[in-house]
Amino acid sequence: MNFADYLKDKSLLILLNVSGMLFSGMYLIVIGNNFAAISILGLFWLGILSLWLLLDYRRRRKYFSEIFDLLADLEKPYLIQEFMGKSWRLEDKLYQQILRLSNKSVIEKIQTLEDQQKEYREFIEGWIHEVKLPITGMRLVAYNESNELKRKSELYLTEMDELVDKALFYARSDQVYKDYAIKETDLKTIVKETINKYRYILIENQIKVTVLTESTFVQTDSKWIEFILSQIVANAIKYKKPGAGEIIFSVQEVKDGIKLSVRDNGIGVPSDELNQIFEKGYTGTNGRSREKTTGIGLYLCKKLCKKLDLTIGAASVEKDYTEIYLVFPVNSYLSKL
Repeated sequence: MNFADYLKDKSLLILLNVSGMLFSGMYLIVIGNNFAAISILGLFWLGILSLWLLLDYRRRRKYFSEIFDLLADLEKPYLIQEFMGKSWRLEDKLYQQILRLSNKSVIEKIQTLEDQQKEYREFIEGWIHEVKLPITGMRLVAYNESNELKRKSELYLTEMDELVDKALFYARSDQVYKDYAIKETDLKTIVKETINKYRYILIENQIKVTVLTESTFVQTDSKWIEFILSQIVANAIKYKKPGAGEIIFSVQEVKDGIKLSVRDNGIGVPSDELNQIFEKGYTGTNGRSREKTTGIGLYLCKKLCKKLDLTIGAASVEKDYTEIYLVFPVNSYLSKL
């Protein structure tokens, strides 16, 4: 709040006082008072008004500055009226009352929406678990069929399983803390389990995989990391070049922790699109030329990594390679206990 705006707000009060001074001076002159005495009286009046305006401006500026500072520090800014200081002004009290009633209505609406969202999420999670049962049953049936039929069935079942998992993890992504268990985990084991899940699709697409040769232990949740790696592998398969392909897993120690990289020799990502691949719904030039592309996979990976306190990034050269990497902070979880 600057002084010019304050004076503009008080313009009616100033106008009334100036008018009062003029009419009072005219009256005093008419009844025979000395002009010098009237001028002194007018200056005295103007001085008192100016002093009052200055002091009131300083009080109001301090009052609103404290409110704005408090608003910036609050985790839930819509509760500002609960922390505003008391004011003797009637209009401040009325504004606080209005804010309180308005925010009460907003909070009630938010609570209703959260309850509805929770109910929907629980339904989705239950439905997904039910869908997984027939998928498992179909795998058992396919296991006893001929090699060709078994291979074809596994291709479709793996794809279906990946889509179901994506829906499940998306439904849970806002409440990761309720569904993870941080413990010492071997990245080599997670990589092998991920590759085993996609083995039929990798064989079908003639993709060679180089896995980790040595165990590397980090503090994380194996289930969530396996899902993130599954999305990265699925993208590597989806955006491969014609003919044979390759996916290479590697691990190295970096300044901030342990870096796990997944590199493929696919079609790559245009340089001007690389910083957008983790955005929700972004499919890019490559995605628009293919079917079954939603732009959710890498967005979900980014969201889960943020919840798990991991860093995820990408590097790519178009028509050459794409590399997605995860950085696991060393003992980051233990330091927070």
